[in-house]
Amino acid sequence: MVPFRRAVLNRATATAAGVYLGLHLISVLSLLWILHVRRQSFTAFIHTPPHMWDAALYIDIASHGYHEGFDYAFLPLYAALLRAVEAVTGLSYLQAGVLTSVIAGTIAAVGLRAVGERVAGARAGLVLVALWAVLPTAMVQAAPYADGLFTAFAAWTLYALLRRSWLTAGVLALLGGLTRPSAAALIGAVGLAALVAAIRREDGWRPWACAAIAPSGMAAYILAVGHRFGRYDAYFTFQRSLWKNWFDSGATTFGEFSKVIDGRLDNPSVLEVIAIVSMVAVPFLLALMVRDRLPWELVVYSAAVAALALGSHRSITTTPRELMPAFPLLIPVARRLSRARYRGLAASFIAVAAMSAWFAWYLPIAYGVP
Repeated sequence: MVPFRRAVLNRATATAAGVYLGLHLISVLSLLWILHVRRQSFTAFIHTPPHMWDAALYIDIASHGYHEGFDYAFLPLYAALLRAVEAVTGLSYLQAGVLTSVIAGTIAAVGLRAVGERVAGARAGLVLVALWAVLPTAMVQAAPYADGLFTAFAAWTLYALLRRSWLTAGVLALLGGLTRPSAAALIGAVGLAALVAAIRREDGWRPWACAAIAPSGMAAYILAVGHRFGRYDAYFTFQRSLWKNWFDSGATTFGEFSKVIDGRLDNPSVLEVIAIVSMVAVPFLLALMVRDRLPWELVVYSAAVAALALGSHRSITTTPRELMPAFPLLIPVARRLSRARYRGLAASFIAVAAMSAWFAWYLPIAYGVP
């Protein structure tokens, strides 16, 4: 635990948190301002479809528990945290959700800095935090969504893997498996790293323990849902039948690209354009990761997250949000930007933060958060 204590309790951590919160605050204030102009309350906005479907469902699960079949498609940890924060602070569930997400996003940002600094240098680690803070879908990091919390678990799990802190990595992957389905990629990366270490006979019994601990959270929940409904595949059935989400080996992604190529995608929306750009960028960013000789654990994790996102039947507009936890994809970009002069770098991020702020209110008001 000493490496983690050093990673958390230092000046660089405070700087990373400040950069993240400062850039992210621009987007949040932009959304609140536009809602004020429209004379619409944030509470009503959260609960009015199609603005933030998942947020309303997490709040409903936290306040009333699981009571409908489609509820069980949501893993339990984030809603449990909302309930705990509400009980301790006396805040409403909506306020507890925003507070939980902001704290989780900040912890994730510190984890990103730790990973980025270890593999690309201190300045690149800070740039990585800034990039993640101004992604087009970064506004969900301050909404009652589980994406920021999962990214926090993913970042610190990967940091633990890089430090060969096997038990810490296993426990964090377990918690990630109770947060988002994307944890399947994290669990796979942890399991592969543990298997390699075990084959090489490194670190004794710890890699074996890590491999056993990592999948237990997600597996326990899936089995519990199966037991509740009397069929072992109940969780996957709900994902497919109620949420229209299943692994289709990339057929949906191929279909969307086909529409672009043959011209069937007429007048694409802003969301569709961003989704297409995100999908096109993934293989190039993976290639840059390999070229930069980043640790293979980061490459495997990023590739697995991308495979889950691009290989699933889904609405194309959710792609950027599904890719958001694959933050190591941004490390090559952060490394190159970190070589720029401070003045140019600051100007670039001010411009990008302004674009992110615009998108923070345009996205949910125009379309709803994907």
